[in-house]
Amino acid sequence: MSVAELVRRGIAVDPSAPAILGDGRPATFAELDRASNRVAQALVRAGVARGDRVAFVDRNSTEYWEVFLGALKAGAVLVPLNFRLTTHELAWALEDSGAVLVVAGAPYAPLLAGSGVPVVVTGGEGAGATAYEEWVGDAADLDPGRDARGDELAQIIYSSGTTGRPKGVLIGADQLAWSVQAFGAVFDVGPDSRSLVPVPYYHVAGGGWALITLTKGGTIVQSREPTAASMLQQIVDLRVTHTAMVPAVMQVLTQDPDSRSADYSALRQVVYGGSPISEPLLRASVATFGADLFQSYGLSETVGVTTVLGPEQHRLDGDLSRLSSAGRAIEGIEIEIRDVATGRRLEPGGSGEVVVRGPSVTRGYWQRPEATADAFTDDGFFRTGDMGVMDDEGFLYIRDRIKDMIVTGGENVYPAEVESVLAAHPDVLDVAVVGVPSEKWGETGLAFVVARPGATAEDIIAFGRERMAHYKCPTSVEFVPELPRNPSGKVLKRELRAPYWEGASRQVG
Repeated sequence: MSVAELVRRGIAVDPSAPAILGDGRPATFAELDRASNRVAQALVRAGVARGDRVAFVDRNSTEYWEVFLGALKAGAVLVPLNFRLTTHELAWALEDSGAVLVVAGAPYAPLLAGSGVPVVVTGGEGAGATAYEEWVGDAADLDPGRDARGDELAQIIYSSGTTGRPKGVLIGADQLAWSVQAFGAVFDVGPDSRSLVPVPYYHVAGGGWALITLTKGGTIVQSREPTAASMLQQIVDLRVTHTAMVPAVMQVLTQDPDSRSADYSALRQVVYGGSPISEPLLRASVATFGADLFQSYGLSETVGVTTVLGPEQHRLDGDLSRLSSAGRAIEGIEIEIRDVATGRRLEPGGSGEVVVRGPSVTRGYWQRPEATADAFTDDGFFRTGDMGVMDDEGFLYIRDRIKDMIVTGGENVYPAEVESVLAAHPDVLDVAVVGVPSEKWGETGLAFVVARPGATAEDIIAFGRERMAHYKCPTSVEFVPELPRNPSGKVLKRELRAPYWEGASRQVG
């Protein structure tokens, strides 16, 4: 079944029900269906053929879903781009993807003026661009029924590009359809669900979470510029039932007096990712939200979730030792730990690279045959680039990115392990550990800490040395007001490391 057909089923549940609320223009399912039909017809009228790429640049908006669903119905491939990209980066992505058309929000249309690609602008005007309403014009409210199916492409999502140019992750129609159905079942989304989506739609987590909701006849609660305060307001005012958060936002909300006294009675599930949570944050989250907590682990290349740590592992009266785990593989997904050097499968307890195989895993990267070949094992497992350990019950523990590993005095140190220890310090609100040059050890750990007033580096280091091997403990602490993060909540460690490695003979990726 195509993704478009799954959405049609969601629409049929109750066409008069709200499909989109929150920031931007609200829409019922019937309105979204009609608008996406007209976009599909406008694409066909513009000569967009099956498999042609159509790009989109804007913050989360109702027009995104009109264009996304319209592209699906017309058999086109949507290329959602990061609205934070510069003019040159956008031009490169449009050229690399071969986009034949780009739809952009008014603030971003000027960045595309010299791209050579026709620009359609939403929410305003742009020099050399066609207004969205004018472009759709009198296009018929008729579904062309040219759905992408099977191994035909549905989307190309560009990776964050931690080294060099970003790579376009190929997402096929079957992959996306399988993922939507599998993840919808895991998170129990239905027609009565209201899902707050604080992650940009160009990210697989944001777009995927919202798409699951639409296919089930539930309501997207849209957020264009999310903050902890705006999320709190939407959760309470719009009776949100499901939401995604990163631990840093959970930390803020569980400490805010207004949040702790807010009405969360409609909230049923909080899904978090990017990093595990500490036991103190778990207790505070349960007390504040009163909802089931899930941790998930996935990548753009796996089209979202591969493992889930469910509510049973978050029970305060249960065994909390699993909190540092990313959970177990969802049904249909295979996960193994492989030796980094030899590729040999490791037994439970062995530390190596996490590899994934299953129906949701990408078949590769757009026009990158060498990168595609490098990304897979001979037996078809995708190499995640994450170091991990799996226990004998199948619980996965992510140690760190292979590139983030610190080699100090010949010992391997995984920053995520160190961060989990330091995060338990009562004065530490957020922490990231990176490797920096050391004349004595070659490399040593530096902790960037967001802390309560009065915290000292000496106390934090002493706290760490009491709880882990001394070689693992950072030798210095730098206090910062906040950590740089990407839209999915992952800390941008390269930005933290860069100043310390300028001119050094060894660079960390």
